[in-house]
Order: sequence, then C-alpha cells, then structure tokens
Amino acid sequence: MMPSSLPHQSAQSVTFSNNQNRRRNRKKWSTSTIQCLVLASILFTLSLWLSVLLQFGSGPIDDEIMLTKDYKLDTTATQQQQQQQQQQPKAKATIAYAVSLTSCGSSANRNDNVANGGHSSDPSFSEGAAVLAHSIHLSSIRNFAQSGSYYDYKLIVFVHPNARACSDIFEELGYEIQIRDTPFKVADIKSEWLQEHIVKSGCCGEKEYLKLYSYVQFDYPIVIHLDLDSLILKPMDDLFDVMLAEKSKGVNAKEGGGKEEEDVESTRKRIAVMHDDPLPPSGSIDAYFTRDYNMVNPGKKHVGVQGGFIIVRPNQAAFDEYIRIVLSGNFRMGGGWGGKYGGYFGAQQIQGICSYFYDEKHPGSGVELNKCYYNVMADPPRQGEVGKCRDGREDCEDCRDTPLEEIYSVHFTLCQKPWHCPPLYSAPEKTKAICNKLHGEWFRIREDLERFRAMERNVGGGEDGEYIKPKGVYMPEIFRGFCNSGQSRGYIPLQ
Repeated sequence: MMPSSLPHQSAQSVTFSNNQNRRRNRKKWSTSTIQCLVLASILFTLSLWLSVLLQFGSGPIDDEIMLTKDYKLDTTATQQQQQQQQQQPKAKATIAYAVSLTSCGSSANRNDNVANGGHSSDPSFSEGAAVLAHSIHLSSIRNFAQSGSYYDYKLIVFVHPNARACSDIFEELGYEIQIRDTPFKVADIKSEWLQEHIVKSGCCGEKEYLKLYSYVQFDYPIVIHLDLDSLILKPMDDLFDVMLAEKSKGVNAKEGGGKEEEDVESTRKRIAVMHDDPLPPSGSIDAYFTRDYNMVNPGKKHVGVQGGFIIVRPNQAAFDEYIRIVLSGNFRMGGGWGGKYGGYFGAQQIQGICSYFYDEKHPGSGVELNKCYYNVMADPPRQGEVGKCRDGREDCEDCRDTPLEEIYSVHFTLCQKPWHCPPLYSAPEKTKAICNKLHGEWFRIREDLERFRAMERNVGGGEDGEYIKPKGVYMPEIFRGFCNSGQSRGYIPLQ
C-alpha cells in the first residue's frame, strides 16, 4: 500500500513514464555512439600524423617535403648534423691549418712574381680557399660520423700587408686573419747577391717566408701549412697521433675521445714514408713534408721540400733559427744553402731552406712522407715516361697508380687549378686520367659546399635556400656542371 503522502499514479501514467524512459535511453545511446565515432576519427587522424613524424625523425629522408608551392627543404643534412652533434666525442686536439695570401692578384700581370707574389696572384684564389676549408671540415671531428677523425681544426691565413685589401673574404670563409709582414728585412741579408735575387725568384719572392709564421702558432700543437690549390681527402690522424705521442704517452681511448686503446707502434706502421724509410723514434718528429722530385734531374742529392705542404710543431727556437739562416746570406750561387741545397725552383725560399733545416741542421727530426699519398701532384716518377727514376732509385713508384681512396691530400700543380676548368689536352693519358679523378674530387667537395650553404639559407626560409644544380655543359662528368667551357673563362664561381 502506497504512503498517503505520495500522489496516486494510475496504470496509464506508469506506462507513459516507462515509454518516455525508453526513448530517453535510445537518445542517450545514439549521442554516445556519435561521440565515440568522432573521438575514434580524431584519434585515427592523430595516429597518422604521429606515424609520419616518427618516420621523418627516425632516419634520412629520401623525398623532399613541399613547404610552399615551389620551396623544397632537404632535411637529410640537418638530421645528419644533429646526429653528429650527439655522437661527436671529445677532440684530442685542435690542429691549425694555415695558408698565406701574399697579394691580391692581377689577371693582367699574374706572372710577375715581385708584383703579385706567386700562388695567390690568381684573382680567383678565394675559390680554392673556400673548397679547401670545406675539405678540412669534412675530414675533421666536426664531421665525425663520416670522417671518424678525432681532431678539430682552426683555419688561419697569413696576409701580407700588400694583400690586406682583398683578405676580407677569408673571414667570411671562417679563417682567422693574421696580418704578417715578411719576417725579416731584405736589406739586412749579408749577401748582396741573395738580397737581389730572393725578391724575384720562386713563387712569391721573399713573401713566401710568411709560411714561417706556422712555427709561432703556440695555441696549437701542430700546424699544417698548405697552398690554396690544395685539397684534403682523408683525415691524417695517424700523423698527428705519432707526432704527439711524446706528450700523450700513447694513443689512449679514454683521454683521446672514444677510440679503443692501441699501440703507437701499430699507428706508426700505417704511415706511408717515402722509400719505406723508418720513422724516427716517438716524440722526436717535429715536421712532415714531401719533396719535389719533378724539379730536379734524376739522382740529385738534397732534393727540395715541396713548399705547398708542410706539417710542423710550433717552436720559437726553430723560427728564430730560420731567420738567422736567411740573414746570414749563406746561399751560394749555383750551390744553394750551405753550398748544397739549391739548384731548383724555389731554392732561395721555403723549398730550399726547409730541406737545409731538416736534412743538414736537424737530421732525423723531419719525415719525408710518400708523395703518392700525401700532397699528391700526379707527377710521373721518371724523366719522360720511360727514363730514369727522378728520385735516383732503380725502381720507382708511379703515384698515378695510387687508388683514389688511399690519397690523403692533393696539390693541384701539374694537374692545374680546378677553377681553371683545365682540358689537359697535352698531358700524357695516364696523367690525364688521375688528374680528371682529382679534379672530380675537388668539384664533388665544391658541390657539397654549395648544398651546405643552401641548407644554411633554408633556416631563414624563402626560395633562395633551395640548391640549384648548375647547368655547365663542359665535361660535366668531371666538373659537375660548374664549367661552361675549358679554361678559367668557363668556370662558374661559387654562389
């Protein structure tokens, strides 16, 4: 019996209430279903976006992402750079790479050594400086994922006061500019004959002695001085490890950046020394260099050092001794320094005096590297194709047969400067073949530099950041579209 306080409900009202509840429940079910479907749709869309993002973040991207109608961004290089920053170990040391700028150059009288200063008299020297710098970067710890090197680098340029006006480009390329005058006064040389001839011989006259400032870069344990028409193809860690072995007491992984500990002797065995001569004892190596046998007749003793590649340990005493040697004037006409070290191009400058310094004054402290692997110039080993060996040996190694992947550095002398788009019509076929390969490497690294610059421009956005492959038609299989015709007039400069 229902309480009297509640209103009386008839059977009809109860039935109506039950039907109303059923309709309300069906409406609730319909609304819940729609909400679930909408939520599922949102979740599905989000999962698709998440999968795309995870795919792009997990590895290199093969295809380009369209950001606007015409603007494309290749993110592969950016991802590689991020990975390298994460994987890059601590550097063992920072190696200084130095070049010299002796003049601004002039296309009108570039053969005048006194006015122009030799190598850097080429008005397009900045092309060489840019690609050289990028090749150093690629072979350093900053590109560890590809190079495997444990050494960082510092770029330096010694600028003669006469070349100050055209040196700003080096700062843009990442070089530290050091304004340096010739480290002695020509008028102080005791020999009048040497006073007269040192300013007009060799590549750059007395200005080439700017290279001696490599010996006073005391912020760095090792300095490599290169000519602007050089290129680095592989890290030279073994040379640095052995040269610094006295200080480091071995190549230690824990202190040197993650390599497994290894015996210095095994590292020494990997260094290609000319004529397979033994290396001096660990800790006594103060310099590495190559010699220019192409400048002398077969069998000549005391061959000059090739002035475009020298690796030294900074030393004030060595720098001072060089200056004393020059000022003493002990260079005999027809004989050379000490009466023995001369008779070839550049004998009165670095080529002759370095040979005299390391062979006569400090024997055993400098190492002649095999020129088939370091400072490679593709010069034939014999006088003519079938004559005597230029190094005076019965059998001589033909550097033109060296596999490209085994070459550490290149010097474009005989092969000619890449930015001259040289056709090499008159070169022997064997020389032409290796020079084409070496030129191909220079232009490969130049293209990589162009892509790197385009990637940097992408950070700011806009169509200017897109890399546009050049369309030069002259020997594109070698020059990669950067030459419209043979010789310097056909070269397409860096952007």
